[in-house]
Amino acid sequence: MLNVLMIGWELPPFNSGGLGVASFYLALNLSKKINLIFTLPYYLPIKNKKFKIIFANNEIKLINPYNILNLNIDNNLLNQVLTYGQRIYQKIKENEIKIDIIHAHDWLGGLAGLYLKEKLNKPLIIHIHSTEIERTGVNPNLTVFNFEKQCFSAADKLITVSNLTKKIVKDFYQIDENKIIPIPNGIDNENYSYFNIRFIEELKLENYKIVLFVGRLVLQKGPDYLLKTIKYVKQHIPKVKYIFAGSGEMLSRLIKIAYNENVIDNIIFGGFLRDEELWSIYKLSDVLVAPSVFDPFGLVPLEAIKLKKPIIISKTTGLGEYLDNCLKVDYWDIKLMANYIVAVLKYQPLKNEMVKNSYEELIKFNWEDRVNKVLEVYKQILQV
Repeated sequence: MLNVLMIGWELPPFNSGGLGVASFYLALNLSKKINLIFTLPYYLPIKNKKFKIIFANNEIKLINPYNILNLNIDNNLLNQVLTYGQRIYQKIKENEIKIDIIHAHDWLGGLAGLYLKEKLNKPLIIHIHSTEIERTGVNPNLTVFNFEKQCFSAADKLITVSNLTKKIVKDFYQIDENKIIPIPNGIDNENYSYFNIRFIEELKLENYKIVLFVGRLVLQKGPDYLLKTIKYVKQHIPKVKYIFAGSGEMLSRLIKIAYNENVIDNIIFGGFLRDEELWSIYKLSDVLVAPSVFDPFGLVPLEAIKLKKPIIISKTTGLGEYLDNCLKVDYWDIKLMANYIVAVLKYQPLKNEMVKNSYEELIKFNWEDRVNKVLEVYKQILQV
């Protein structure tokens, strides 16, 4: 049986974003077909482990990969990334682990993968969920950018979560496109659980419409563009509330914009939500909007579709390459975005048709299909 070492950075419920979710479901489904060992940089008290996990360090410590705004003020994180491969190597030697392929996620695991490729002389795949170009709006932290370029250049194959990311890797990092294989993420088929959120339910009883944003409050996700639609939407639908479910460094800026545009009463900042809290917010919302400046894939819109909600996404959301039944808009076109929101909130037949058709498209995003495509990449790399 094929032996794959998958170098991750986080797993639910200790994840700070979609990287952990995608890594979990990919590893879970791959582990049914191959001998997979998943690595994490530190020990985490994960209950009911679904696949084999080794920890590069037995100390419990959460490391947030999205706090890399200035590496000069976060040397601890940088140190953990740079020593990750050495720590895994020690575990491999101690446990006499057999490896055929190294499969690393993003540059956070990629540098460790690069170290192990050289030490073990094994092929390396780097799975790119996002690049520094996408995270920063083409204004990269050069340290991270150069690490990424080093990893991408040295890897035997690259998997990107969309053609959008493939193009960025090709154009900005100057990587041969024949080395890059787009494989979009999937969506799980588990049933979600919910609870009553009395405040939101009372708003619904008063005929308020709920517009939902889920994601980090950062430039990449475009929450400021969505916020600027409120003044236009409320002209047609006065009883509207926007819920921003997420946290990030743009929070204070968003509050200032809301105050200056006199829409602060139309906004609820919900903070970072997960599991039952998040699913419950989805269920009570009328439309989800993902106005990302760059989003390599877009797991959040898929979650909304699974919960039978209509979605509006930016044209620079990778998911849009594969999804037909949603409204797509340029993230900067605030007035058109507002028009789409009003249309979905006012016209029930449109909303119903969008929900029905997009839900039927979910079959395209099953993890079984994704895993089979990854296994094909494994076969290719071993034949080289």
